[in-house]
Amino acid sequence: MMHPIPSWTEQIKAAAITGAIVFAACMPGIVSRPMGHLAALWPANALLIGLFVRFRTLNNPGGWFGAIMAYVVAYSLTNSATDLMTVKNLSTSLLLTGGNLACVITGVLLFAWLDEEHRRLKHPLSVLYLALVASCVAAFAGVLGNMTDPILSNANPLKGWAFWFVNELVNLMAVLPVMLSLPDLSGFRLNRRRAFKTDHIRIGKILPISALLMSFSLGIIIGGPGAPVFPIPALLWCALSYDIFITSVLTLLYSGWVLISMSLGYLPISIVNMNSRPMLLSIRIGVSLLALAPLTVACVMAAREELLRQLKYIAEHDQLTGLLNRRAFNERASSALGRLVDQKRPVAILMLDIDKFKDVNDTYGHAGGDRVLVAFARIASAGLRDIDMLGRIGGEEFAAILPDCGRKEAEMIAQRVRNKLANTPIDVSDSQQIPVTVSIGASFVHQAVPDIEALLLVADKALYRAKENGRNRVEIDDFTDIKQESDQVME
Repeated sequence: MMHPIPSWTEQIKAAAITGAIVFAACMPGIVSRPMGHLAALWPANALLIGLFVRFRTLNNPGGWFGAIMAYVVAYSLTNSATDLMTVKNLSTSLLLTGGNLACVITGVLLFAWLDEEHRRLKHPLSVLYLALVASCVAAFAGVLGNMTDPILSNANPLKGWAFWFVNELVNLMAVLPVMLSLPDLSGFRLNRRRAFKTDHIRIGKILPISALLMSFSLGIIIGGPGAPVFPIPALLWCALSYDIFITSVLTLLYSGWVLISMSLGYLPISIVNMNSRPMLLSIRIGVSLLALAPLTVACVMAAREELLRQLKYIAEHDQLTGLLNRRAFNERASSALGRLVDQKRPVAILMLDIDKFKDVNDTYGHAGGDRVLVAFARIASAGLRDIDMLGRIGGEEFAAILPDCGRKEAEMIAQRVRNKLANTPIDVSDSQQIPVTVSIGASFVHQAVPDIEALLLVADKALYRAKENGRNRVEIDDFTDIKQESDQVME
């Protein structure tokens, strides 16, 4: 599939955005660079891969040009800021920039082969695919190490490959999950349950982050070889409590905390053999592997919640029409009535029955009948207000609750649904349409009562009267009047 060539305006915008982000992402590497070694944290490559994978509008010539310029400028700054491992000329700067871009290209191409579900970390195996892609990109970075490491440090090419591989892997595993799980800005709402999966912040939702911050402090205070793993239990707690995006952010904070704290000497274990490559190699491999645990748990929890959401939907909705089933309708209607009773507000209940539906099934088969049901559900839903609720409570029987609705308005809504259906031929096959009508019975009460079954019973009696009076009509009864008559008969 060919994509249209972006306009100059789009490419300039992409260049500005990617250039600014990549340059800013290079700064932690410049600040955290230990003497004689690569940067302790270099998120620029991973961040650029994530940008191009998640935001396709940035993946154009302008975006790539902006990234190239950002790398070159960032490396030029290191030339004046450091000594031993600095980029001392333009050719070396371009060599490093080319290597970084080659890694980014590899990552973007590999992610293009994955399903969208895995690119967004929405499957239990997504972290495994992420680790495989990150390993391939890091291995490609090792090729860059074979070329540049002898130039910069006169090290053995094989050792250079290993060190560059591990260095790139830890950055990819720390940064990429954040970019891949980043919420869609177009659909993001402040009241959406993301970080804490609830509309109100509770103490129980703050505790995991508090434990994580406390473990960071304990690692610095106590120190020792075990300090980097102190936060792992808290990270797993966070993965069980928060969504994949928040967990990814916290995992990034953990990785950055370990690498930068050790580089700057805040973790006591970084004092010993600070210039030892094997030690740094081991630590960065450990951080990469440790990051897998909370990310995997978060992905599994996300898949579990999605499965539960789907099961709940199936349990509460009619599979044919997508409307609420009888049990779910009664439960939600009862809950709505409870609120209306407290507020002393009016309510109306509609019972809707498709006329001569058995004849439709007998003539056009169940497939034709199913088409009529689906079409009616769509037409009836469109005729109701946004606050109204519609459910399928039987074969061709439907019910609706109209909260805070007066008698005249309820009758107007019912007539609107009836007229719309009567004037809309329904496709019962690919080449045949038939007219369909509906009879509607309604019960109305000025002040809501908590008994949904009683309101449905009155509406059902009005429905039968509509059927007896010729079908394709609306009958409405006042619940209070019917109840008084019933009480008098009982007496």
